[in-house]
Amino acid sequence: MSKPAPIRATLRPLDLAQHLFEVGLVFPAEALAKGGVAALPAWTPGSYLVRDYARFVDRVRWVDGPQERALEKLDKQRWALPASRGDLTVRYRVYGNDLTVRTNHMDATHAQIIPAATFLYLEGQLDRPITVHFEGFPTTWKVASPLPLKQGAYQARDFDTLVDSPFELGAFKSRSFKAGSTTFQLAFTGAHNGDEARITEATRKIVEAAGAIFGGFPFQRYLFLFTFAPGLRGGLEHRDCTSLISDSHAFDRQEGYHALHQLVAHEFFHAWNVKRLHDPALGPFDYSRENPTKMLWFHEGLTSYMEHVIVLRAGVVPWNHTAKELARCWSEQVQRPGRLEQSLEESSWDTWIRLYKPHEFSPNSTVSYYDKGELVGWLMDAALREGSRGRAGLAELFALLWQRHGERGLTDADVRAAFRELSGREPGPFWDAYISGRAELDADLLRRAFGLGLEAQAPWQGLSQEEQRDTVSLQRARSWTGLVLASNGPVVQNVIPGSPAAVAGLSFGMEILAVDGWRTKTAAEVQRGLAQPGPAGLAHILATDRSRVFEVDVPVIENPERSYRLVPDQAANAVQRSAYEASYGQPWPASPGKRGKRR
Repeated sequence: MSKPAPIRATLRPLDLAQHLFEVGLVFPAEALAKGGVAALPAWTPGSYLVRDYARFVDRVRWVDGPQERALEKLDKQRWALPASRGDLTVRYRVYGNDLTVRTNHMDATHAQIIPAATFLYLEGQLDRPITVHFEGFPTTWKVASPLPLKQGAYQARDFDTLVDSPFELGAFKSRSFKAGSTTFQLAFTGAHNGDEARITEATRKIVEAAGAIFGGFPFQRYLFLFTFAPGLRGGLEHRDCTSLISDSHAFDRQEGYHALHQLVAHEFFHAWNVKRLHDPALGPFDYSRENPTKMLWFHEGLTSYMEHVIVLRAGVVPWNHTAKELARCWSEQVQRPGRLEQSLEESSWDTWIRLYKPHEFSPNSTVSYYDKGELVGWLMDAALREGSRGRAGLAELFALLWQRHGERGLTDADVRAAFRELSGREPGPFWDAYISGRAELDADLLRRAFGLGLEAQAPWQGLSQEEQRDTVSLQRARSWTGLVLASNGPVVQNVIPGSPAAVAGLSFGMEILAVDGWRTKTAAEVQRGLAQPGPAGLAHILATDRSRVFEVDVPVIENPERSYRLVPDQAANAVQRSAYEASYGQPWPASPGKRGKRR
């Protein structure tokens, strides 16, 4: 059977300064003998939110001889195509001025083309090949793409492949290296204060550390797209490529490199976990609507943990930085009120309507499958190491799943079976507690497996010796009402359920005008006023709600919040130390010093 004729796409700039370009599509006659429907995706894989890309598209026309005629629009993202005896040309305008890894951005310096936001597809014909050609762009610009180039056009074997293949056009800088038989290319776009040679070398080490887990790479060529812009950060995985955006000014500190290296490791690990090894719900896709799955805790959350494993094994991020990152995440998650309300499976399923569309009450009713999933991945690594006496961890679980399931799809039952085989334990209790359930995270599992302790510190324990001797400073640090204020003024951002502020009736959006008779104009002034009475005291508040002023007394109690730090137990036995070294590829860490209270 002969291959179907391809759809031929051509992109032309209309006005780079105005971020406008034109897409021309030539549909072959065989595709439209009876007419058809052209549609634009509503979302892009890897970013689980309906983004309605059609809002950036207008002037959708088909060419009828010397004239252009408007196509009938069927709904927000679909157009009717007439029956045609010959090839049918459709043209439309696209606006691209949103520099993220999931949206188009074009200006006088470069063009980032996200295929899901750019190309119409024929309903019922997603398997038809597409070729992409660029014309009219500055002659000094180059093109970076994971797609092969043949006869002046980039070749996608089907629409799914095209969607997974972003384009970068511009005068970017290029680097490359080889790992095994695979070629890795890097394209750097945008000014920044980083060392590209260092970034390239770190990427090589990350690639090799990740590939070692799976015994090599499932591709012959892979592309890293690095884009730099002030204040931005993000990444989006693709099958043979990843898009990364980093803050231009991040690299005057070592932490800037560490953050970028973690991002590289996260997105590259997705080349296996989610792009090839995935829940069947995540491909083939329905681009017109949500594609829900309960397994984003596995695909994203465990990848967030594995990024730490990979950068440690690669030697590009030190343990003390990773320890701080894990402890910070732990501190946030064990005190997030939503941990008692939503499970990881529920967070995964509802990501389309909740994670990417948060509201004021979201911290109190939801968890992130990224952040809590990262910690559950840590606990799963510990459970595997403990059950196997240090022989197997999360990296080995991924290797086993890859060996057995490869690109054939992956179910929750498959993950459970691998956990059972490697740990020698039934997976039910772990899943019931942390994945389908809402149990508190058990730090003792980390101690038993790795000899790592999480030490709790109250806010006042972090004060300097001088501040601890000062009764006012100590009293303020010990005070708490459960009121969370916005960063831009004395406006209530959140109220912790069950807290004194909640019991007193304070709520989202209210403005605190005064505390104990003192006018408050900033969040800091409110917090200072609330802390003034000290624990067991009472703060008198003047507030406004929808322009109506009222007064309320708020009790002040001792601050229940704690921060945590990760401390190696120097009494850890040989099995614990060996398990640590096996998971992280690092020698047993030295103690950071004096210990506090262990959770």
